[in-house]
Amino acid sequence: MKLKTGLLFCALWLTALCPQFALAASSVLVWPVYQVIEADQQGSALWLENRGSYPVSLQVRVLGWQQQDQRDRYADQQDVIASPPFATVEPGKRQLIRLMRTVTVPAGREQSYRIVIDELPGSLPKEMQEHAGLQLQMRYLLPLFLDGEGLWTQERTDRKRDASTATRPQLSWTFSQREGKTWLTVRNQGVVHARLSNVFWGSSNKPEQASLRLSEGFLGYVLPGQKMSFPLPAKRQPSGGQTLYAQLADNTTPVAIQAAN
Repeated sequence: MKLKTGLLFCALWLTALCPQFALAASSVLVWPVYQVIEADQQGSALWLENRGSYPVSLQVRVLGWQQQDQRDRYADQQDVIASPPFATVEPGKRQLIRLMRTVTVPAGREQSYRIVIDELPGSLPKEMQEHAGLQLQMRYLLPLFLDGEGLWTQERTDRKRDASTATRPQLSWTFSQREGKTWLTVRNQGVVHARLSNVFWGSSNKPEQASLRLSEGFLGYVLPGQKMSFPLPAKRQPSGGQTLYAQLADNTTPVAIQAAN
């Protein structure tokens, strides 16, 4: 299985800018951008909507996703299949892409994937290409998680459940030094991923009272059993006694992350 790096192009940060939807310069709306398939589900739905004035051709792939040496790495896989893998969406129309799992995830485990949606060259009509100059093909990179029996991380519309029973990442943090910079290193010793956003230090979990803010929106993912580092602002460090807070899901209260012992 060949690992791939460096796929974080163009539309990677769309998941941070809009939690439920992604809209690129090509006027293609993608939703939902955060995908989870639980143990009792066979798949999930991904919608592509063309809000532009000309047809758009897209390729949809699903890659395996790991983190090694604090870097995201991707590999071809057959655990989850996108159907159809190619689609041309007419102006004002929608296309349903089904994400279907072909494997059973072991109980108590989570597996991570990336959905890669590429706009194919030549989407513009020929008469427009002559005047378009440099045409950028957009790439959307979305997360997908398969949860084994006993895990759940996201609310579902088809069932009610107590939010306190959701599976949470187990996080700790420390500082590290490299490349002449101070980095925040977050370790996840839990069995599910952590999606870090609105990260700050302060004496309370109120962002407006932060003494040092690392991100106002999406910062990054830390997969189970891994650690990832994020640079602090130049010449800035939190004062002593401050607590690190982060949002782990959209529209939730920031939670405290304990410093590593």
